[in-house]
Amino acid sequence: MKNKLLILGTFISLSLGSCTGDFENINTSDSNFSNAQLEQDFNHVKGPIKKMERSMYILVADDWQGDIQFNLSADIFSGYMATQHDFAGNSNNSTYALTDGWNQAEWVQKYQNEMVYAYNLEKLTKDKYPQFYAWSLILKVYAMHKTTDYYGPIVYSGFGNPDGSTPYDSQQAVYNQFFAELKTATDILNAKVASGTTTFFPDANDKTDGTTAKGSIVKWIKFANSLRLRLAMRISNIDPAKAKTEGEAALTGYGVISSNDDNMLYLADHPVATFSGPWADIAAGGAITSIMNGYNDPRRAMFFKTAKNGTFQGIRMGSLVNDEYRFSKADQFSIIGPIVENGMIPWFCAAESHFLKSEGALKGWNVGGTAQSFYESGITTSFAQLSTSGVASYLSDDVSMPANFSDPLNAANNNAAQNLVTVKWSDAVSNEVKLQKIITQKWIAGFPDGQEAWADTRRTGYPKLFLPVNNYSAGKIPVGTFVKRLNFPVNEKTSNPMGYAKGLQLLGGPDNGGTKLWWDTGINKF
Repeated sequence: MKNKLLILGTFISLSLGSCTGDFENINTSDSNFSNAQLEQDFNHVKGPIKKMERSMYILVADDWQGDIQFNLSADIFSGYMATQHDFAGNSNNSTYALTDGWNQAEWVQKYQNEMVYAYNLEKLTKDKYPQFYAWSLILKVYAMHKTTDYYGPIVYSGFGNPDGSTPYDSQQAVYNQFFAELKTATDILNAKVASGTTTFFPDANDKTDGTTAKGSIVKWIKFANSLRLRLAMRISNIDPAKAKTEGEAALTGYGVISSNDDNMLYLADHPVATFSGPWADIAAGGAITSIMNGYNDPRRAMFFKTAKNGTFQGIRMGSLVNDEYRFSKADQFSIIGPIVENGMIPWFCAAESHFLKSEGALKGWNVGGTAQSFYESGITTSFAQLSTSGVASYLSDDVSMPANFSDPLNAANNNAAQNLVTVKWSDAVSNEVKLQKIITQKWIAGFPDGQEAWADTRRTGYPKLFLPVNNYSAGKIPVGTFVKRLNFPVNEKTSNPMGYAKGLQLLGGPDNGGTKLWWDTGINKF
């Protein structure tokens, strides 16, 4: 694994170049079928749609780089996971020595796949088959909201410019385009349903859609609305008025994913099962195990496997590890458990909608209920999703607090509990404490999607996590603070220097992990 990581920079330089390329020919078939024959059963769009769905994450079957796309970045930064591998002598993302070779995987994956195929699908379908154009827009927004939340400004509106330029957009401009594209998509699909069309393909047995939506247009509308609500909440501290408008609009019509029956899951083996199991590159994070242990949270058994001593034991971010952690003492820590062993990768689950509405109610949005009602239904929905019992007693617990963190191999890593709130709702506490409760439970329910969890911890400051034991950023991420973003890919500096210079200007700070993203204000607004 380590040897493979060393060649990543070379691989990316050869494979990506700048964000331009021969997009039109990516999907050109070398068969003798005519365009009319290909269109007869929508075969010309099925391949690109499948590719966009499959390429949201780098799967083990495709490439080992999925490990660095999310496990060794967002999954660690979110407090969900930690590495027991001493990559680069412990000078890696875990210790805030942000590794250029690791930090390019998300960028390369999304531009080589999602943006290229979305570009081609727009040309193929926008005028003739608008329902497929709408589908591609939803997929594009889902893919690229994760990318901009990694880096900040990105190449978006100008992708595929005929003059070959690849300008960066500000993150605010990217988000505005996201909202516009999601509205366009839902407008198109709502019209299709109103006309009597309920599935993308006439053949009910068509397997093009590799998600649990299975080609249902209404389910894709709910997914698009759910993304709109998620993104609205993301900007709620920087632009409260637009956030409220977009968030409330997402709840109209078919609304958002509110039932576990509508959870949007991609049907494939979750790569974390391999990265945490056979590869022994990733284990449970000390933050989530200490919080869930303190609450005696019964969902732990779905998230993690017990360590040798029968407990759920994590590793604290930034710990200095060695082969003893990874091999001879590996059984001292919990690896990721059943939630990644069911052949499904969660994209958006109903519990998140409930917590988003709970926070919306706290902010005065019209969400159809109270902050307490959606907080409690969010927890209940999460328990139901995981087929876990005991939700009534969990909701009524006003005593249990997150546990202190204790490292069985190195007491120097121990830390007192930070996120000191109980589970039970209380109207007597401040809005800030209510938000802390909401985000803590949303964070637990969202496991193992570290990309989304990292965004929430940056946006709200909750749940309160353990600082890394060691910070090797050389001051780029000030001691006592958390990582805010990933560096732009090194290759962009050489292959797209004008675009990179503009991206740096739009970022508004140095190109390092200490510079905040546009929506990361550090102040929660109610």
